[in-house]
Amino acid sequence: MTFSRREFLRKCADSMAYIAAAAAFPKILALPHSAESRVVEVRDKRLKRTEDNMNPEITLKLLNQALRKLTGAKSDISAWKNLFNRRERIGIKISCLPGRKLSTSVGLVHAISEGLGLAGIPAENIIVWERTARELKEAGFTLSRHGVRVVGTDQYKNGGYENRIVISGSVGTCFSVLMEKFDAIISVPVLKDHDIAGISAGMKNFYGAIYNPNKFHGNGCNPYVADLCASPEIRDKLRLVIVDASRIQLQNGPAYFHRYALEYGGLLVGTDPVAVDAEGWRIIDRQRVKKGLKTLKQVNRQPGYIAAAEKRGLGHMEGKYIDRIIL
Repeated sequence: MTFSRREFLRKCADSMAYIAAAAAFPKILALPHSAESRVVEVRDKRLKRTEDNMNPEITLKLLNQALRKLTGAKSDISAWKNLFNRRERIGIKISCLPGRKLSTSVGLVHAISEGLGLAGIPAENIIVWERTARELKEAGFTLSRHGVRVVGTDQYKNGGYENRIVISGSVGTCFSVLMEKFDAIISVPVLKDHDIAGISAGMKNFYGAIYNPNKFHGNGCNPYVADLCASPEIRDKLRLVIVDASRIQLQNGPAYFHRYALEYGGLLVGTDPVAVDAEGWRIIDRQRVKKGLKTLKQVNRQPGYIAAAEKRGLGHMEGKYIDRIIL
């Protein structure tokens, strides 16, 4: 079944009672502030892009090193197995809207797929996806229905979105049909400035998993990013965030703009989506200052959705609660 945007808005209006109920009876409990959230940052010149791509072999080696630090495992295999079960179906949500120069690197996705193989996950249980097949192809990905599948939501029937409307706080939306196929999700965005949200990283990446992301850009995307990620569809399945920081955008994002693009040569890895985005914000601000730009707060574009996500119990943003490891 499919329906128009007008019909969708009518359905949302009919669901206002549910929105009010969700606000009155929040299901998300705050995390205890005694808990630490670990985020691992890898910096290595070999992670910088060559012809808009990362070297998959080198990337896998450095990613494995980061996951060992993240999990405390003594081996690469143990690190991946600590995070994923071989029977699980894994969705890899990438970011492809800006085109090849600022989309998730094909080489990084290849490395992640190889890493999941170390955990015993068969290729056919891995799906790499984005909103449209066109965006995937423009980012350098080859569409595939065999082995590790690479697909766009729009390749599925009726536009690829569920008929069921999900209400989470201030957000009412329909998710990609792909979301129900996954036991666990890895968010693999590119770290970049965003002219509305402040930054775009692991949490905002899920705007590419819903039917109507255009409706949730008011007030700097706050609290919409937080409310979206608080939905059980994301909160209960998001297992790992791997931020592609090989090339980052410091200004004029989320599109690629050469003057403010930086060959950073990095990865940012964690299981706490709030902590990862908070550390991404700190990286953007540090590099903006080095380039002679003002911080996001100074230009009134601080990513307020990160604090909102912390309030919803999705993780920590304050540095004193984050165990930050730099490799």
